[in-house]
Amino acid sequence: MDLKAYLKERKALIDSALLTYLPPEPEFGKKLYEAVKYSLTVGGKRLRPILCLAGCEIVGGNRNDALTPACAIEMIHTYSLIHDDLPAMDNDTLRRGHPTTWVKFGEATAILAGDALLNRAFEVLADWEFDCNRKVKVISEIARASGMLGMVLGQQCDLDAEGRGDVPLEELLFIHKHKTGRLITASVVSGGITGGGSPEEIDALRRYGDSLGLAFQIIDDVLDVVGDQEKLGKNIGSDLEKGKTTFVTIFGVEKARKMAYEEVERAVEALSIFPAEKREPLEAIARFVVEREY
Repeated sequence: MDLKAYLKERKALIDSALLTYLPPEPEFGKKLYEAVKYSLTVGGKRLRPILCLAGCEIVGGNRNDALTPACAIEMIHTYSLIHDDLPAMDNDTLRRGHPTTWVKFGEATAILAGDALLNRAFEVLADWEFDCNRKVKVISEIARASGMLGMVLGQQCDLDAEGRGDVPLEELLFIHKHKTGRLITASVVSGGITGGGSPEEIDALRRYGDSLGLAFQIIDDVLDVVGDQEKLGKNIGSDLEKGKTTFVTIFGVEKARKMAYEEVERAVEALSIFPAEKREPLEAIARFVVEREY
């Protein structure tokens, strides 16, 4: 398949839908609205919402049914990036090729913009006119993945490990399966739930997402060392500067990259229960994750 055209078309679909889920610009407090809109529209691969749409389609659902959870997931992902970039966290000044939200709007507004996006995501999901049973399952899936049992927990563990030279592989895997992996898994699983996937199909998508999320993070670690800052749209070498233990510091670039490819093969194998023509997009996305330069 032409993955480049597929990703471009899906990204355009997500980009056009995202802003329709924002409330009207308020009479006062416009800076918050501007910060939210800026953060959502300055770029990004839209990988997570695209996975949500693909997860819906692979089980036989209509991708348009999954647009609401897909956009909600992108709001949550964007909120996480805003907060991750703050001086109290990773203190980054460049994101998606542009100044980070706190640099452009100030720390306080950046914090509020992240808060606004997280809450708006769940407001959008609550207002979603869809099958009630599936909707509740999707909301639960996304909430677990993004909160105290998922992404937020992973972020805290990442902060706890920063600067330590004795982070074992078991702890590193825990950090990134939560900080990065859980929301990636929730994206494709939420799509599968929306599309009416069977328990067996949802389990396959969960295994796919778990392996894909780990592969994504490993390659992120690799690109932080050997990537092109202009292509990545963010500062490189920041992990080493902060004294972070990564898959590269433990295994080196080549072995880490090999690990990522092995995880992708596990992800692809998890899709074997689906017909070949239906699983092609998710297979191609998995291979893109390890071959990407941004």
